[in-house]
Amino acid sequence: MAFIIKTAQTLRNHWKKSTAGLILSLYGIRYVKNRYEEDWIRRALCEEAKLYGDVALPPGSRPRRVTVFLNPAAQRGNGRKLFEKNAAPILYLAGMEVNVVKTEYDGQVKQFMGVLESKDTDGIIVAGGDGTFLETVTGCMRKEDKNYRNSVPIGIIPVGETNRFAQIVFGQDLNEVRFIGDAAMSVVKGVTKKYDVLKIEGSEGKITYAVSGLETGAYRDAESRKSKYWYFGPLKSRWTYLRTAMKSWPPSFKADISYVLSTEENTKQSKKVEQTPSSSYGWLGFLIGRTNRNNVPLVKEYDFDDSKDDEEMISEPISTVEFTVNSTNLDTDPKSVEGMTVGIGPSEPTKSQLIKEGWRRINDKSLKFGTEENRQLVVKKIKFTPEVNEDTDMMINIDGESFEALPIEISLLKDRINVFYKAEAAS
Repeated sequence: MAFIIKTAQTLRNHWKKSTAGLILSLYGIRYVKNRYEEDWIRRALCEEAKLYGDVALPPGSRPRRVTVFLNPAAQRGNGRKLFEKNAAPILYLAGMEVNVVKTEYDGQVKQFMGVLESKDTDGIIVAGGDGTFLETVTGCMRKEDKNYRNSVPIGIIPVGETNRFAQIVFGQDLNEVRFIGDAAMSVVKGVTKKYDVLKIEGSEGKITYAVSGLETGAYRDAESRKSKYWYFGPLKSRWTYLRTAMKSWPPSFKADISYVLSTEENTKQSKKVEQTPSSSYGWLGFLIGRTNRNNVPLVKEYDFDDSKDDEEMISEPISTVEFTVNSTNLDTDPKSVEGMTVGIGPSEPTKSQLIKEGWRRINDKSLKFGTEENRQLVVKKIKFTPEVNEDTDMMINIDGESFEALPIEISLLKDRINVFYKAEAAS
């Protein structure tokens, strides 16, 4: 009997070791396979970039210069490594003069943008997430030289925790190496596309600019708290919404909104502003030599006609668990009129409805803020005045960055920033 028991124990231990070994072997094979595919992608992109770098410069011309704002703290401290391994080699092999500025604190990019002139660089690259990109766009839009944003394109290398705008430009569900590599190659190829900007003006006259949108309310607050429940591991997101339902109910807030609905008439681009381009090197200089931008047509920017906005303004109080504004950059289907999409959630959902919707969003890959089930308005302009109590710590996320909830006015600016775009998508 003892012999039988001992034999059974030996077989069981052997089976455990064999199973563990098999699992480790399969994991190792998958790891090696992924590493091989990533190295292959890097090599293919570098070879393509080298074709641009091998082109001899005409006499009297210089290499293209780009300024990189690198956020080393992006993606929990991995931003620098991801940039240097996947993007920097592509830029250098393409023959560019790359000037890297490593950011050390919030707001530093806006300070650099205040002194960076178009004669100093041929392009700006943001190596970070949505927060760093927001700073860059805000700094660019605040410059007195309005032609700057047309003559100096912006590129984004997605090495942040959230890369919503990069996904708008380059697509979703990309391998991380391919995602970063495609973004770097878009700078090399020099194809650009104009994107809209949201102008967000506070009550004290302070202006911030965004490219994706904003959100506030119970779902935004839940997402900001989920890191506190790290001890739940992969279940922390689900627990966050369960915990939200245990708090004071309903988790709604009150606000006053005033808006102008978009119509074909009031969104006609009738106000034209012409800016004189500055002199610099053209992006095709590596093929056709030095180009003076004074020889290109005047840059034209259009604004909506706002002469009748006061007459068309609609005001109403709201009580809701969520308020969102989605930029036109997030539109996947054409709308009948131009405008931002405002979402207003229900006032008093049941606890089960909030939990169910929160859990749905955990795996939702949509880039839009809010949900299609919310009340939807397509507006040209909107004023949002939250009712904030002393006991309420209400925050608004603008392009993923948190701001204190204060009265703001949001308006849409068409085709305001020039962004490096994937050449294949543009053709």
